[in-house]
Amino acid sequence: VRSRVKLTVAIAALMATLVLAVVPARAEFSIQSWKFFKDISLPDALPKTSLIKIEPDSEVFAHATPALSDLRIVETDSQPEVPYKLLVERGEQRRESVPVTMRDLGHIPNQETSFVLDLNPQVSQHNELEIDTQSHNFQREIVVEGSEDADTWRVLDGSGKIFDFTIAERGFVSRHTRVTYPSSTVRYLKIRIINRDLPHLEVEGASVFFTQEIKPRQTTYTADILDRIEDPVENITKLVLDLGSAGFPTNRISLTTSQQNFYRQTRLEGSDDQKAWTLIRRSENLFNFNTPKFASSQLSVGYPESRYRYFRLTVFNEDDPPLHVTGAEASGFLRKLIFQANPGGVYRLYYGNPDAEAPSYELEYLFPYLITNNLPTAGLGAHTANPVFNLREPTKPFTERYPWLLPTVVALAALVIGVFLTSLFRQIKGMLPPPPTPPE
Repeated sequence: VRSRVKLTVAIAALMATLVLAVVPARAEFSIQSWKFFKDISLPDALPKTSLIKIEPDSEVFAHATPALSDLRIVETDSQPEVPYKLLVERGEQRRESVPVTMRDLGHIPNQETSFVLDLNPQVSQHNELEIDTQSHNFQREIVVEGSEDADTWRVLDGSGKIFDFTIAERGFVSRHTRVTYPSSTVRYLKIRIINRDLPHLEVEGASVFFTQEIKPRQTTYTADILDRIEDPVENITKLVLDLGSAGFPTNRISLTTSQQNFYRQTRLEGSDDQKAWTLIRRSENLFNFNTPKFASSQLSVGYPESRYRYFRLTVFNEDDPPLHVTGAEASGFLRKLIFQANPGGVYRLYYGNPDAEAPSYELEYLFPYLITNNLPTAGLGAHTANPVFNLREPTKPFTERYPWLLPTVVALAALVIGVFLTSLFRQIKGMLPPPPTPPE
């Protein structure tokens, strides 16, 4: 039995080896597989080996894969691949709720509404509060004061504003009831809502938070207005916008207009050829209000990140005159590559390989522990066609050239193991003593 067990282990090991043999390994960088490159110009007088940042430009976005997974930084002399980190500055926000108890809610007619929040004595820091009110169509100034003993107060922030603008019949709500103030450790907060001669707000409660925020960084791209189509029958305006190149990762279109006191609904579509259009935002509101009681505006349309070159914005004017738009721009999260460069080194950025997978460098794990603020910036040279780019059809992976091999190996392994187990069970059965004869 032991000899048969050893034989089975050997067979299983052989089968595992065969299975692993047909799993393709990650390919090394081959300069012939990339269509384009740009020379990287390091900062002048780089004193020592250090981290460098570069920002992809319009030609890189236009010719690289959408996720920039085919970017490779290479040292020109010896052709080694240089590890890099692709950083997308989407920003980050962490918010922790702080337990509070509200008391002393009251109103002084034609002056203010005020209340006191008693925080947990063990709370270390807080810097944001949100007021819970069911009131609508208001705009108020907020004063936040702090105290350690609820007796002596000092102003933490006197410039906060909250507002609500609601058009119920259109289902439109623009609301902001959060106020930030410098991080504080005081136990008591006094909130004063300045009403003056306006009706007091119906305050139902308040929440306090400690918020840590890394703001996102945006890159802006000019959007030319290619066409402006006015449809007097449907009373809509269609604006066709052109970013000049495909590939830019954008998530917001912003408009410029001198018009005030308007409200419009919009729809946004994207395209790469101005023929086939894809809906990317079904409905968004544009408005600009500047009145004695309310002043606020929203002149941009947000959408899931996309890489279209053309956008078509439909503005629904209803019974109002067309919205006069004088300019537009698109924006998206900033991308940058961070890598380590040696003084005097010569580097290139290669791109344009749709078959390339995203690289995996150990720098990804080291990056959180590196100092990456205010890094020197390297420049990118001209968009250059790779003269040694191999135009031959790429060799298919081993598993695609022999698709029958893997299932055949697995089937043979299962058959061998099954035959062995059947034989083993038979031997064990023969070695077992016969069952006892039942008494008569």
